[in-house]
Amino acid sequence: MPDYQRLTDDEILHLAEEREQLTENARLVLEGELHRRKISPSDIETYGIQRQALENTEKQKRAVHPYIRDVGLGKKFLGKANRHHDLSNNFEHYDTTLWFVVFWFPVFPIASYTVRRVLERWWGGVAASKEIPLERHPRNWEQILLTWIKAMLVLWVIVLLLRHPWWIAYLLTKLHLTS
Repeated sequence: MPDYQRLTDDEILHLAEEREQLTENARLVLEGELHRRKISPSDIETYGIQRQALENTEKQKRAVHPYIRDVGLGKKFLGKANRHHDLSNNFEHYDTTLWFVVFWFPVFPIASYTVRRVLERWWGGVAASKEIPLERHPRNWEQILLTWIKAMLVLWVIVLLLRHPWWIAYLLTKLHLTS
């Protein structure tokens, strides 16, 4: 018998959408869990509409002209707080901020979210899927400030290296000598 009690509401709703693929026993257990959590058919339908809208948004993002995507123009999640791994189910969730970015540089914080990513084991490493927003929160200004500070430090290092090209030659010499 499947143990649906340990699944999140999001996972239960996803299962409910695809219940025709479950065995009869699994469907009965799922129905009991839906009843226990007071998840109605309209909740399942709303979840499906939101999931479809998210998939359509992802398709539109992938359809963006490659030159725009290549210069880092658009929206990107940056920063991680309250990170929780569930390695048994291969996913993680954390709080992050959605930013408007130009040349991959965070310009304006749009909103803060709790997101979820699926972790996939691949050749001894872990690859993560795109972030799926679960819940919107008020902006986390501590995280926003920390992201801006990190971005400014990276920008400062780039400017320093470009203004003093001898650093680049020095680094290349060191890398060449050690290899």
